[in-house]
Amino acid sequence: MLTLEEFRTYSGSGTYPLFVDCRTMGYRDALSLQEEILAGVMDMKLPGVFLFVEHPPVITLGIRKGSNRLLSTEEALNASGIEVVPIRRGGGSTAHNPGQLVIYPVIHLARTGFRVAPYVRFLEETAIELLGTLNVCGERRNRFPGVWVEDRKIASVGVQLSHGVTMHGIAVNLYNDLSIFDHIIACGIEGVEMTSAEKEGGVRSGMDELKQRSAEITASRLPEKIRGGAS
Repeated sequence: MLTLEEFRTYSGSGTYPLFVDCRTMGYRDALSLQEEILAGVMDMKLPGVFLFVEHPPVITLGIRKGSNRLLSTEEALNASGIEVVPIRRGGGSTAHNPGQLVIYPVIHLARTGFRVAPYVRFLEETAIELLGTLNVCGERRNRFPGVWVEDRKIASVGVQLSHGVTMHGIAVNLYNDLSIFDHIIACGIEGVEMTSAEKEGGVRSGMDELKQRSAEITASRLPEKIRGGAS
């Protein structure tokens, strides 16, 4: 996995995705980085890129306005150190904070052999396999994107496509403070309970190790046409 500094000086070209550890990065900075990479992927100046990141506390609002349901005012959230950012991904309101692992693939779906629905399943199944390494049993639910532990949601998916290139991705609650979700109706689903690997009694691992493990799982689940060169 590349560091962000190594990625910034990347001058090669190739077919296969790059895996980049962004460590902790502000949400708006990560969004700008995705947009920069998207332009490079569209112009075929970059292969696909997977970003692995933690964010300072932030609530994001998706394009489905009816699913963006805040339970606190933006003024109160800002005063408590939680940023509120409207974005153009699918889905409704969600939250990020340290201890949650976010994976942002910026890849051209057709070039990597994906269609949209299988791509969303790929994200979900990657998170399920990661959680399994922590002895947490996640599962998919029909009509409810993301990953669940019984009726509790542990990972959220939101995707945006621009000219066939993806942005945004999946956020997996590992060891984060879940009280941030008290300020929203997560993903616009009334009554949903958010959970984490820690709350479910999962094995504790360092975030650096989990990012590397996630990259390996991601590489193993890529379509066969590009899997052999992912690194």
